[in-house]
Amino acid sequence: MSTIMNEVIRDIQVLQSRFEFAQFGEKKPLNRGDFSICLTAVHSILSKTKPVGLAPTDNPNMEKLKQHLEHKTRGGKDKQTIVNYLAKVRHYGCGRKYFDFWSYWNNKPTFNIDELKEENRKRFEELMEFAHNFEEIVGAKGFIAWDVAESIQIAREAYLCEYIDERLATEIIADFSTMALKTYKDWTDFALSYVCGGCYFIYENTGNEEEVKNMCKTILDALEQLFFSEHNDIWSKYAWYKPKNYFNGFKPEKELASKELGCYVTDRISMDGVPIQYAERQLPNPNYPDSGWKFMAGDETTDYLGNANNIGIFTLNHIANYDKTILPILDAPVGSVYVRNEMGDFVLRESEKNN
Repeated sequence: MSTIMNEVIRDIQVLQSRFEFAQFGEKKPLNRGDFSICLTAVHSILSKTKPVGLAPTDNPNMEKLKQHLEHKTRGGKDKQTIVNYLAKVRHYGCGRKYFDFWSYWNNKPTFNIDELKEENRKRFEELMEFAHNFEEIVGAKGFIAWDVAESIQIAREAYLCEYIDERLATEIIADFSTMALKTYKDWTDFALSYVCGGCYFIYENTGNEEEVKNMCKTILDALEQLFFSEHNDIWSKYAWYKPKNYFNGFKPEKELASKELGCYVTDRISMDGVPIQYAERQLPNPNYPDSGWKFMAGDETTDYLGNANNIGIFTLNHIANYDKTILPILDAPVGSVYVRNEMGDFVLRESEKNN
């Protein structure tokens, strides 16, 4: 390990030790939407923008913001380019690359390195060696925090630039925040992954350890405020979001439908236990594993549906196991709308029959 990287790792380990002995006191709860936005709090500190709300600022310099967004997304000037970039980050970002490295360190490789071209193999081995500097700090969790925070911030900025609408922005943010919830136990856990991921990202893109050192210092300064300052310490004041006990803990036992494709289910069903009364198949998002199905109790108001905290994303197989009466309609075409009749069966809505 070089002298520079020794300094970088030492500084991160100092923060890690402070976390172990810190007493942050009682924390305030966050709803799912606010929690998701707070994942971008480092950006808020560095850019002096809001760590709340879908739009990161009320007074943007749109020309500057669009240039910044174009640079970050490697040419993103429209909805499709930005969505494609975020899909690539989700599946092939720093988190995924670390997972591949981890698989080799633990003798369970995800692919055969000998099948790579010589140039690509050398590049993989170089990045794997660099990433190994952080292995003792992040363990198997790797760099997912970096992908999550960066992607949510991009979605917020793309919404502000009107490249994507509120629905798509909320969908993207919910997807990435779910990755964080499945991986980390608290803000300190997330923060350590974020700073290590940021260091890796800079090295992958520049190959310059001085740049890595600068990035590390920048992030650590922001984390100092988020945890230990008097005015910006939102990551020490607010609790890590605890997922709801959806379906009263019900887990699917059989493979009745796709385990990959997702669907929208309102909390009236997943939390309140109200039976599914309404099912609609919308156009799936081609950049995400989306079935297009939305399941509702039928009594949700417009305001209720407009709050992302009231809607969850589950695999189609989960909801099919929970309510097997939806199985006959799952292959219905996009645009189909079903309601449950008095006999308990799903029937095509009259207006749809005439189309």
